[in-house]
Amino acid sequence: MLKAIVLLAAFSIFSGLTYAQTDKPLKVRIVYDKSEQSSAAVGPLLAQMIAGQPKFFAVATGDEKDLAIVTDCYRATPSDRYSCFYVATKWIEKNQALLGAAVIVQKSADEAATALFTAILQDVAERWNDTNRRMLITELETCLALTESGCAVPDPLVAELKVKSINLSQYARRGGLK
Repeated sequence: MLKAIVLLAAFSIFSGLTYAQTDKPLKVRIVYDKSEQSSAAVGPLLAQMIAGQPKFFAVATGDEKDLAIVTDCYRATPSDRYSCFYVATKWIEKNQALLGAAVIVQKSADEAATALFTAILQDVAERWNDTNRRMLITELETCLALTESGCAVPDPLVAELKVKSINLSQYARRGGLK
C-alpha cells in the first residue's frame, strides 16, 4: 500500500512538471555511507525507488549526473527511529547548485526511504526550472565580471535578453536578470 501511495505521489508531482530535459530521464547519483548500518539499510531502498521511475530518473554510477543526492541515516540502537537527511544538488557540467535538503525521522528503513524519495521528488518538481535559471544567470554574471569584452548569453536566456552576446555595460543598462 505504501509503495502505491509513493507511485501515485510521483505521478502526481511529475505530471505537472515540465523540466528542461523532457526527452530523457535525469541522471541521478546517490551517495550514502555503506559502512554505517542505518545508511546501508536506507540508501539501497532509496536508490531502488529512484530507479523504479525510469521515465524520470536513471541511476548514475559514474561522474556524469544531472542530480546528486547525498544521504545519511543514524540510529543509536536497533529500537530507535531512523534519523536521516539528504542534500540534493543540481549539476550542469561542472557547476552545481543546491536544489533542496531535509531531515526526516521514521520508524523503519522503508518508511525513511519513502520519506526521502517523496521530499526529493518535491524538490525536483518545485525547484528544477528555477534552479536551472539561477545557475544560468550566475554563469553569465560570472563571465561578465571576469571580462571587459562580451559574453555569450546561455541559450535559454537569449529570448529574454534579446541578444546572443552581451557585455557588462549592456547588461547593467538592462537592469540584469532576476
